[in-house]
Amino acid sequence: MKRKGPYRKHVYWLTHDEETRLRDELAASGVKVGTAKGVVCTPLDRINRISSVAPAVWNDTCGRQGSWYRTSERNGLYLVVSSFELKDYEGRKSATLSESDFVPSRFASLEEKKALFEDPGIRERIPEEWGQVKEAEKRIYLRWARRLGSGIRDYDLLYLSHTANHGNFIKPRFFIEEDGGIIPYSIDRSAHLCSCCLELFQVLGSAFDKKLVAPCPGATIFARLKPDRYLLVER
Repeated sequence: MKRKGPYRKHVYWLTHDEETRLRDELAASGVKVGTAKGVVCTPLDRINRISSVAPAVWNDTCGRQGSWYRTSERNGLYLVVSSFELKDYEGRKSATLSESDFVPSRFASLEEKKALFEDPGIRERIPEEWGQVKEAEKRIYLRWARRLGSGIRDYDLLYLSHTANHGNFIKPRFFIEEDGGIIPYSIDRSAHLCSCCLELFQVLGSAFDKKLVAPCPGATIFARLKPDRYLLVER
């Protein structure tokens, strides 16, 4: 039986013309670039060698979460996630992802989440659309949380965790220190997270050289990432 190699993904942000050129270049060497549909996290699946995410995909299944993308400097760019490095696109590379054995010493308490949620520097970064959650979506996230072993029955508590977690990559309060710098990390278990794609793909927290990001329920379902197994994001 062939053993799996280490998990590694390379993240790039390209213009439309650059993405088209990359497709043509790789096609000439027999490599087909996959096209993400519906959700932006499928390129994270180990089986997807290289995939592209068009800007419109951020408006699809996770359109509310995509508001962070649409209000960021990445808006309008194509996301390319590859299992191999792309020659001649080094200047467009944003991160390398790999599996980590990191386990946080503890998760954020309810009060600590509230403090992140209420921080003015974080609140001013929250897109208006992020808070417009439909009832059907609330039910989905509660169901996903239960699927990953959570006993939470109140969506407002999940929303608090979701928002505070993103906030920790804007103004970190939970981090480890290394070589004089800080490495922010996800402040709760996978069951209580949302849209880890924002941190993995450098929409949030790109100022930090390293981040430790736990997958959200969607990434465990659509990209088959391991729940609670942190990924190291290195720029």
